[in-house]
Amino acid sequence: MLAVVGWTFPQFWTLEGPVKTTDPIKAFFEADTQWWAQFIIFCATIEGIKYRGEMEGKSFTGEIDKEACIDWTGNWAKMTDTQKEDMAMKELKNARLAMIGIAGYFSATFIPGSVPLLNN
Repeated sequence: MLAVVGWTFPQFWTLEGPVKTTDPIKAFFEADTQWWAQFIIFCATIEGIKYRGEMEGKSFTGEIDKEACIDWTGNWAKMTDTQKEDMAMKELKNARLAMIGIAGYFSATFIPGSVPLLNN
């Protein structure tokens, strides 16, 4: 879902910085090397936390019978199994919608006219 937000955000608001375009594809290549390094380190840190949790018997994929590996709010342990199943289904639907959304943005960018609502 963050990819869809990241794609849409520059179309309406811009921030000061080295990237001067609102085109997401051009912005991807204009991003500073330091930003990419920070992003990769951040992703590696989260993956390391997930791996350590998996080694401790926790789940990072939403398994209902295990403690959550990353649970910033502490809500997973408080939920019943039915609530956990409901939340897992909501997350799955959200992920599917986000994938369809970003695929639509890519299609509209690389195949002009393929998504009528996104025509300029």
